[in-house]
Amino acid sequence: MDRRILFISEGSTQNFLVNAMIKNLTDARFEVLTAQPDIVEISLIQNLPDIYIVYLEGDLNHFNGTLKYLKKNVTEEGKDRVLYLIGTPMEIEAAYEIVPRAVVSSSFSRPVNMKDVINRLNNLIIDDGITAGRKRILVVDDDGMMLRTMKNWLSKNYDVYMANSGMNAISLLAKNHVDLILLDYEMPVVSGLQVFEMLKSEENTANIPVIFLTAKDDKETVMKVLAAKPEKYLLKTMPPESLIKSVDDFFKGR
Repeated sequence: MDRRILFISEGSTQNFLVNAMIKNLTDARFEVLTAQPDIVEISLIQNLPDIYIVYLEGDLNHFNGTLKYLKKNVTEEGKDRVLYLIGTPMEIEAAYEIVPRAVVSSSFSRPVNMKDVINRLNNLIIDDGITAGRKRILVVDDDGMMLRTMKNWLSKNYDVYMANSGMNAISLLAKNHVDLILLDYEMPVVSGLQVFEMLKSEENTANIPVIFLTAKDDKETVMKVLAAKPEKYLLKTMPPESLIKSVDDFFKGR
């Protein structure tokens, strides 16, 4: 992900506060493109950035179409894009009615501290996709929303790769080393169990720890999951803090 940002607000070049924020971003070596909350204007931008910042102010109905458009972009399979919101707590909550919290990487309440925004962005921008000293996790799931949710939850402390199929995961692992794989147990075409067996049969992936993710907690499913002998399994329905703690505890024990 590069250092290009699309900053969306009403009166993008006329609002003093917006101009000050854009200057802070450019001073921090980000390239900032600006646009009104207008789908046509945004869609005509060539080589659209992967980082979106939406400054919510004024009539929020003007942002509805744009937020829906950005939601579609952010959740597009195979794409690594992020959406940030800036606004009052009430404006941000209203935006969540259109764009689920899981799709929004971060939100900042006005008056916003731009140092916080820039620090968050700098943590996001990773040279060559890697941050020295951080553990690397591959999340494999056919659900694009789940991939985005997991990335949002885990990216604070880990480098997170995403794959929306078992075959994509195998291809990614041929070029990248990871320290842990979070693997969806229930996937179409090639199931999580089949992917697990392929991983264990290949010399370069056999020793990578695998934790299964499952949406089911009935006895039959749990027994099938455990029979494969993964490191452990986690329920997708777990609260974010519990899932993150489980991953943190896994690495603490190694």
